[in-house]
Amino acid sequence: MKYLINHHHCDPMATNNSGETVLHCAARHMDIVKYLIDECHCDPMAVNRWGQTTLHRAAGWGKSAAVEYLLSTGKCDPLAKDYEGRTPFELAKECGHTDTLSVFKKFGGIKSSHPIDSYVNVLLVGNPGAGKSTLSHVINDTATGSIVLGSFRNVGGVVACTAGIIPYKLQHRTLGNIILHDFAGHSEYYSSHSAVIENLLQGSGGVFLIVVNILEKEPVKQLHQWLTVVANEAHKALNQCHVIVIVSHVDEIFTNPFERRRRKEEIQEIIVRERCDSVFLDCRKLGGSGVDSFFNKLCSACESIRSTSGRNLSLYCHMMYGLLEERKENILTLSD
Repeated sequence: MKYLINHHHCDPMATNNSGETVLHCAARHMDIVKYLIDECHCDPMAVNRWGQTTLHRAAGWGKSAAVEYLLSTGKCDPLAKDYEGRTPFELAKECGHTDTLSVFKKFGGIKSSHPIDSYVNVLLVGNPGAGKSTLSHVINDTATGSIVLGSFRNVGGVVACTAGIIPYKLQHRTLGNIILHDFAGHSEYYSSHSAVIENLLQGSGGVFLIVVNILEKEPVKQLHQWLTVVANEAHKALNQCHVIVIVSHVDEIFTNPFERRRRKEEIQEIIVRERCDSVFLDCRKLGGSGVDSFFNKLCSACESIRSTSGRNLSLYCHMMYGLLEERKENILTLSD
């Protein structure tokens, strides 16, 4: 194979009358499959006239070593269906290849038990004093239990003025697996924040939570500023991002009803124009008005990110993540 390609310039991308690539035909031989993918950059997701990928062929022939390698590359979709609606797993099952079925089950088990690609980045931004840290405490406090209706106690243990960025890795009962990033609102952090956000959004989109204090002197101006910042960062992301505007301290507008309505309408006008989701709430209380609506919108945004992220991490990534999770040790990185 190498001799023909390297010395006689045979095309490894060529197809036969059935639309099968060289990779399809080599699916019985794991070493050739590895060579074609690693060195010749052949596409394992190319389909033949029956809509079958190389993984379909390897599974149908019961070549468990080739199946395991193909899955480990992260370049194959084990849920891809041929023109008869059959996945590679179903082909292996039809043909009674138990060893190959075990490989599929092992791969699925590792991804289920250590779902590294199920975590969604939730980025909490806003000016100092807007209520970001308190909102992050509400999200943390509800990770393992629901809000008791009528529970309007104040959130405790909040340290004002976040320094830098505080990340929380949560397996939230409502939101699923998320990594919540509480960004300090002080201007001296903006340049470093931009670099961190750009890095976080390399793998997939994220959910931005912009918190604006309606009691501030110029809340509309603040909202404009943060929408601009978020738009610039979201533009760099490979996948779509979601933005939810949280207007906080709405319960403390003690001015006359006309002033209250005017402030809300000004902010709402911007939100509608920018096509953002929004919630008006008192984020300092676990059972404050609007909290249920906030969680519903955030949950929907997180699910949307998961379903469209396009991340297809290799089996090796999931296994390494599982190993680190089980070690329960502090792992030093270059950034430390």
